[in-house]
Amino acid sequence: MTLLAIYILWILNLDYFYPFIRFKSLKLNNIFSLCIQIIPLMLLINGFRFKHISAKIVNSVVSILLIVISTTIAAIILFATITLNVNEAFMPIHNIRFESSSVIVYKSNYGATTDYGIVVRQEKEIIKGVLLVKNLLRKDHVYDISVKKLGDNAVELMGKEIYLKRNVYFP
Repeated sequence: MTLLAIYILWILNLDYFYPFIRFKSLKLNNIFSLCIQIIPLMLLINGFRFKHISAKIVNSVVSILLIVISTTIAAIILFATITLNVNEAFMPIHNIRFESSSVIVYKSNYGATTDYGIVVRQEKEIIKGVLLVKNLLRKDHVYDISVKKLGDNAVELMGKEIYLKRNVYFP
C-alpha cells in the first residue's frame, strides 16, 4: 500500500498540483522519475502473496494497467533525456533572490513538437539540492519577460504585482 501511495504522490507532483518538489538537477529529477516507474512491477509481484484469488486478479489487472502507463512514461523520460539539450530545454534567464526563496524565470523550449515560452517559479531550498517549487506564471510564445523586485515579498511580472509567501505555500 505504501508503494501505491508513493506512486500516486509522484503523479500528483507532476507540475499540475501543489505543492511540488524538485531537485536542483534536471538529471536527478529524471532518474527519480524512472525509479518510481518500477513501483507497479513491485505491486504486481507483491500481489501474488494475497490469499484470495479475487484479490490476486484485481491486483494483477490494476498492476498491469499501471505497468503499461509506467512503461510509456519511462520511454518518454528516456527519450527526452537522450534527445534534449538540458541547457536549452529549461534555461534560467532571470533570478531574483529574496530572504527565504528565489523567483526564477525559465525559458522553456522542448523541441519542434512543443511551444516555447516562459515559466516563472518561486523556489525555496528545503534541504541541500531539493526545492519546494510554486509556478507563478506560464506564458507560451514569449521569449523574455519583465521582472522587477518590489519589496521583501512582492515581484512585478509583466505589469502584474504578485505577493510571495515566505515559505512558498505557507505564510
